[in-house]
Amino acid sequence: MPGLNLKFLERPRRSFYCPLCVKPMRDPVQVSTCGHRFCDTCLQEYLR
Repeated sequence: MPGLNLKFLERPRRSFYCPLCVKPMRDPVQVSTCGHRFCDTCLQEYLR
């Protein structure tokens, strides 16, 4: 999955993590009907 593989000085807030790949979001997108956020690639792969 495409999330970011970086080391942070402080752990990012939970809201910055993609619920699909469980990594900090890369190219985040938001679903307009519910407000949930995902990595763009994760969401595209999930919807296939």
